[in-house]
Amino acid sequence: MALRSAAAVQGQRSAVARPATRPSPETAPDLGLLDRGHVVARTRRRQARALSALAAACVAVPLLLAAVGHAIVASDQVRSDGLQTQIAQALQTQQDEQLQKAELVAPGRILTIAEARLHMVTPLSVTYLPPVNPGESVAQAHEPGTLATAAQPASASDSKSHSTSKGVLGSTP
Repeated sequence: MALRSAAAVQGQRSAVARPATRPSPETAPDLGLLDRGHVVARTRRRQARALSALAAACVAVPLLLAAVGHAIVASDQVRSDGLQTQIAQALQTQQDEQLQKAELVAPGRILTIAEARLHMVTPLSVTYLPPVNPGESVAQAHEPGTLATAAQPASASDSKSHSTSKGVLGSTP
């Protein structure tokens, strides 16, 4: 393995890097240098496009939000209308049932059923009984400061008189 010369290595590199055929100047793209004015104009066009896109977004987003808000309000209104209809139907049903109840408990209807179906008759005379005082209740008897406490001294004296009479009776055989 011999050392190659630098010129031989350079020749191989240039052969690899260069294409075999050169394109004609008519078909090759114009790769001229851009001047500063052209670069600034292109930058301004990009900025103008970005600014117009931002402005369009600033207009479109609130409009979209307003449309969504209106859609929500409309759906809530439809739901509210449905609920109002259900309430009106329920109120009508309640009124109908109250009317049926009033017809069922009417005294004339009950009297007709009693006479026709149950064969009841109207009494010839009615005797009313006077109210009776049943006395004090058990709860009242155990409450302090009621009639039971006022009656205790009398009953206590009665029990003493009975005990003395018993004692006297018991002492005499």
